[in-house]
Amino acid sequence: MPVFDRPLRHTLGLAAAAALSLACLSAPQAGAAPLPSSAPAGTAATGRAALSPEQLADRVRGRDVARHLRAFQRISDASGGNRGYNRPGFTRSVRYVAGKLAAAGYRVERQRVPYTDFDIAKERLSVRTGSGDGRNVPVLMTRFTPSTSAAGLDARVVAPPRGKTGCAASDYEGVAARGAVVVLARDACGFGHQQQVAAQVGARAVVMYYPTPSPRNNYRLMGLPRENFVIPMGMVSQTDGERLARQAASHDGARVRLTLRGQDVRRTTVNLIAETRGGDPDDVVVMGGHLDSVPEAPGIDDNGSTAATVLQTALELAPHQDRVRNKVRFMWWGAEELIDVGSGYYVDHLSPAERGRIAAVLNAELLAPSNYGRFVWDPGTGGSHRIAELFAGYFERRGLPFERQDPGAIGSDHLVFQEAGIPVGGLDGGNLQVKTPEQQARFGGTAGQMFDPCYHQPCDRLAAIDRTALDTNARALAWVLGELALRDGGVRGIRAAG
Repeated sequence: MPVFDRPLRHTLGLAAAAALSLACLSAPQAGAAPLPSSAPAGTAATGRAALSPEQLADRVRGRDVARHLRAFQRISDASGGNRGYNRPGFTRSVRYVAGKLAAAGYRVERQRVPYTDFDIAKERLSVRTGSGDGRNVPVLMTRFTPSTSAAGLDARVVAPPRGKTGCAASDYEGVAARGAVVVLARDACGFGHQQQVAAQVGARAVVMYYPTPSPRNNYRLMGLPRENFVIPMGMVSQTDGERLARQAASHDGARVRLTLRGQDVRRTTVNLIAETRGGDPDDVVVMGGHLDSVPEAPGIDDNGSTAATVLQTALELAPHQDRVRNKVRFMWWGAEELIDVGSGYYVDHLSPAERGRIAAVLNAELLAPSNYGRFVWDPGTGGSHRIAELFAGYFERRGLPFERQDPGAIGSDHLVFQEAGIPVGGLDGGNLQVKTPEQQARFGGTAGQMFDPCYHQPCDRLAAIDRTALDTNARALAWVLGELALRDGGVRGIRAAG
């Protein structure tokens, strides 16, 4: 799940702008188009399904999902600590999932997805104060924003007065921002807007931090739509950002040498696709999750937890795939962390008839963070609301607490299907939001802390996964998939709701 300034993906013209270096992917299966919607003769659903939704959910156990997470962790450890969308760890994750699917009897397709990536050549920040003290500060260049010169820029550091956010030019009254580097805390007005205001008052660059209850965390942002970003911008941790702001306001002041260098690079990623042989091809149920992590983290919760759940569900359904009522299309998206690149390409390249055959899309994000909540995506109306009611009924019957939230509260692959008018549903365990005391009473955990303190951080490892949340949420996804694939009523209800 990416961190960006707008709710949806098309800010970069990303229909064909999906980023990944996947030269290692096997060529013979690359270039596959979306799978055809018609099933081979003799594979339509016949008779009663071989298992029920309850039986499917019982077989998608957290401990089995965790086996795939252990594999993803090993892949990350062998791939520089990540499974990033443009890194070997993603390629190896694709091979792992494809191998499991093929061994289970699925025909596996790799859909090639061209995109524009942003390679960062250098990101460096050194700070020196008037007393002569100097230090280097870790900085993450914001992708798709302007670069400094190769030599970097040397400038004073300034910050708006305490209580001012940098969301308005008046926040800089009395601040000598012209020619300076401005340090800011990310605010609700949007970091793109804050950067624009800083540029308007003459700043040469922005150094920003994200205030959270985990102040040593640092988050790489994306500057999209890129026309909104006109000066270089980098991210530091809250600890470093607040220290820099204090130094800027001190009598001695501070100067920085800031070098941020990046450029566009054309690459290719893949979507991995496997669908049941049987099932009504005019009522397709898509179950998916993105397979990539950010390049800065292993991505075991975000979003290995979903990718592994989708894989285990597919494996449990494989022996029964000729007897499903409705066709199931399992999908693992590429370059979601570059804002829904793989899923956007897939949807953009479906014909109107192919879109119409997709009855529902199930997606999920961050199923098992260490301080988890349980959020069901529910817009309140239409077919997506009917899917939410399936999740709600499942949790209510088992006495499992949950909250409803709009599907747009989590930026992920389901949103591109929603844009296309296709009903979507799913779950998340929470990410950068801070758990309230009421939510602590409902879910347990710790109020005042993020639901996922390891979101986009190197600690997003298997050890940070909450096994209870993984088990209950994986089973819920499998059960809803079973309701839509193995029984008649679920899809009809979604179609009727519009």
